[in-house]
Amino acid sequence: MTKKELAKITNAISIAYPRFEATIELLELWYELLGDLDYQVTSIAVKKLLLESPYPPSISDIRKRATELLNPNAGITSADAWGEVMKAISNYGSYREEEALNSMSERTRRVVKYLNWKEICMSDKLGIIRSQFNNMYEQVTQRENNENLLPRNIKQDIAKLTKVIDIKQIGRGVINE
Repeated sequence: MTKKELAKITNAISIAYPRFEATIELLELWYELLGDLDYQVTSIAVKKLLLESPYPPSISDIRKRATELLNPNAGITSADAWGEVMKAISNYGSYREEEALNSMSERTRRVVKYLNWKEICMSDKLGIIRSQFNNMYEQVTQRENNENLLPRNIKQDIAKLTKVIDIKQIGRGVINE
């Protein structure tokens, strides 16, 4: 998104919320933290927020809404995901693991791999497995959502910082295994 497009968005917010003041400083900060988003997606996200809230949207509100619009799997609940698992158990059993995993959404598949497909299928305590699955699914979802909210430039800064920390640890003889 360009600064001019962002200015259109902040202007719309100013019209909807007269107390919202789109200063140069605000535009610069918003551009730094929202500029990587697509204009059309951001515009739709802001329109939805304008319809839903009596308060002007924040940067985090806009990023969350834009991320939700771009990620159709964001709305899959742990109960929906567990339904995928139960359907796969019914259709493929424990011996056709690859087919079962391929029938699941990406996040569900990842959680099932953490828990081990055969263990899930063979367990006589599915209530406990379901509880573990739900907890892990919620954690994975939260981690993915938090990651998706970060602008590209901040992700790159974090990656650089992580490399610097790793290099310093290696220099001190601390090695991550």
